[in-house]
Amino acid sequence: MIATAKNYDIICFQLRNNLYSQLHNPLKKDLNQLSNEIKSILISGETIKHQSANILSQVFDLRVKALKWLSNNLKFDYVEIFQEVFQKLEELKSNKQLEVLTENIHFALRCNKRVLESVMCSNDYSSDSIKSNLYQLPEITYPQFVASLAFANLDDKTTQMIMDWTNASLHIEFVLVAADIIRDEKLVVSDKIVNELAFLIADAAQEYSALATELGIIKTKSSSKSPSTQSFDNNFINEQKHLADLGLDDFVVNMTT
Repeated sequence: MIATAKNYDIICFQLRNNLYSQLHNPLKKDLNQLSNEIKSILISGETIKHQSANILSQVFDLRVKALKWLSNNLKFDYVEIFQEVFQKLEELKSNKQLEVLTENIHFALRCNKRVLESVMCSNDYSSDSIKSNLYQLPEITYPQFVASLAFANLDDKTTQMIMDWTNASLHIEFVLVAADIIRDEKLVVSDKIVNELAFLIADAAQEYSALATELGIIKTKSSSKSPSTQSFDNNFINEQKHLADLGLDDFVVNMTT
């Protein structure tokens, strides 16, 4: 599973919130630079998705550095970190403008958590084994990661799916940090920008789940008859229905008018 260790969608968010006081340069400098660039995107007035694509490399690089730092310096429990993030996101709901965006962030993180649980179940993973894998993770850049796929002896379709899956994960991280900046700095942004963020993370979350299933990371009902898998199938259907109920089609109209 060549890309799994790099798709932890809450790390940059955690650095900004619960871990910032513990950071030292150059990691703190990199985080501040990423935050400033995302802030510039939010207030630029330009289309979010195009600009977010340009910053994925920076999000990836900071994520890998942060994961290495976490595995070396702290008691690392990714499942516990997930619960902390869900609790922190409750603060976003106090801003009426961010209500739908917050719902979509929750949806995206539930997708990511589902993948994590599937990985831990199918490979007998534990928090200790995750930390061990992260400790051994090479500190590579986004271009190096892309180049490594060319030498991974995979067919073109699988290579593209891994690339798309990773990019979906990075888009989720980007929107999560963007929402945190809006909340934390009381940044004034237009409804159009917020709608774009909501649509971007919902789209990324759907692609993330679909590709995780196609890559065999999430076991579907057809490949497993276990109760936990059946629960996933039902939950995923409910998530998709909930996403449709949020009226994301209206966001597309808003962004083009």
